[in-house]
Amino acid sequence: MKKFKNVVSLTLVFCIALAVTACTKSDDSKSDLINQEGVLAVVNGKAIMQKDFDETLASYKKMVETQYGEGAWDTPMANGKTFGDYYKDEAIMENMVLELLLIDAAEKDGFSMSDEELKKELDVYKGYFNTDEEYKTFLETNEMTEEYLNEMTEEYLTEAIKKEYIINQYLQKNIEGAVPTDEELKKVYEDIKMGQQVRASHILVNTEDEAKSVIDRLNKGENFEDVAKEVSIDGSKDNGGDLDFFSYGSMVKEFSEAAFSMNVGDVSDPVKSQFGYHIIKVTDKKTDDTVTFENSKDSLTETYKTNIYNTLVENLKNNAIIERK
Repeated sequence: MKKFKNVVSLTLVFCIALAVTACTKSDDSKSDLINQEGVLAVVNGKAIMQKDFDETLASYKKMVETQYGEGAWDTPMANGKTFGDYYKDEAIMENMVLELLLIDAAEKDGFSMSDEELKKELDVYKGYFNTDEEYKTFLETNEMTEEYLNEMTEEYLTEAIKKEYIINQYLQKNIEGAVPTDEELKKVYEDIKMGQQVRASHILVNTEDEAKSVIDRLNKGENFEDVAKEVSIDGSKDNGGDLDFFSYGSMVKEFSEAAFSMNVGDVSDPVKSQFGYHIIKVTDKKTDDTVTFENSKDSLTETYKTNIYNTLVENLKNNAIIERK
């Protein structure tokens, strides 16, 4: 169950520990809770606090700069945003909301973690360190606030393990146990264009007006690659917008749907995605004849389960009471 176990990963255990402790039980007046000082959001009666959001943000900043180097937090991404903007404006809050939704669903479904199970999981985690001293040093050097360090640092760790455990048990029941039929897998095979690849270039801009302006320039005969190098906000601009070959599932849905429906040489109308507006030019297509339905069943099953997970999450969101400031 690797794909879904990473929903709550101990790689980011301190980010998660802070996030999962950002839950306070609601009283019967949810509208009062959202209006309380320091509350950013309320998910099914549990609050996400500003303090915990800020602590989680700091932990993510450390993670990004540890992985990608000092200053990576301020590195521009698509749509004019930096890594930091993306986490602060979108990713962290969405992750905290999702985590609370999954925890709430798991608890309502009767999942919990015994003290014996907790001890076993904590011992496994401590086993990643050669000595108890290394483990203690790890806890003491994660640049959390003095308040957190002086109080219940290991308690935050155990809370993270508990939340991960019950979420994984819930997902195991609702996803991993699913056994798709051949008919269901064949539908996935067709939907994701298995074995097919498209090569395309794109020009990414922030607004629809900018996208229409780009199309006007192309219609007047300007070279696609030259315009991409001039105005695209995506890193592919240096290659004239070329993205090389890609499979259906490797791009956001809107982009893939457009690109795979086009013929070689076509240029799209503006295509909106979470990153901005794309103008897509399909330059080649190919099919790998060695990829067949029969030899792709394992991969198709993973995609099938991912689809179940996405539907589950969507249903949780649609049936939840989520308030934000």
